Amino acid sequence: MKIGKGINWLLILLSCLIAIVLISSLFFFNHKKQDAEVVNTPTTEQRSTTSMTTTSTTTTSSTTSQESITTTEEERPSTQEEKTNARSQKIDEQAILNGDFSTLVGTWRNGLGQEFTFDKNGLVNSGNIEKVSMGNHGTIEFSVRSGFTGYGMSVYPAGLIIDGLDSDLSKNRLTAGQAAPTSSEQVFYKVD
Repeated sequence: MKIGKGINWLLILLSCLIAIVLISSLFFFNHKKQDAEVVNTPTTEQRSTTSMTTTSTTTTSSTTSQESITTTEEERPSTQEEKTNARSQKIDEQAILNGDFSTLVGTWRNGLGQEFTFDKNGLVNSGNIEKVSMGNHGTIEFSVRSGFTGYGMSVYPAGLIIDGLDSDLSKNRLTAGQAAPTSSEQVFYKVD
């Protein structure tokens, strides 16, 4: 009988321990969920700041309506100019993959004074483009053969980030070399 009573006490102790673990885990996960909701809910301070900003903007607009009209008129040409530049800067990836480099035509220069010049057939005096492909993140990749060596070139359409480098996202850019660029001065921009 002593063995039976010992096992009974052991089973009772084990079931109590399981119940404690289950209740603790439920409390822990519920607490985590509440923490996540608190983090995602804006605080009163954030809401009032947003409201004050909106109010200030509205007040400024109504008190300086004459200035707003003048500013709007001045902005129209630059907005039109930006749309024109955006259209002329659009890179035609499919045409490039088919050997037509028309959307890259011109001189590209970096902050170190190095230059590449493209015509509709490819590079001018900087080697021959042997292979063109699309990169994993939207880049256009070239393998360029120059004499006995070669190098890689990547074209970054406007809006595409160059990992690890600060560059002007509003413009098309390219990088070139046997190693990845290490500074913003190595990024090429179209100059004509």
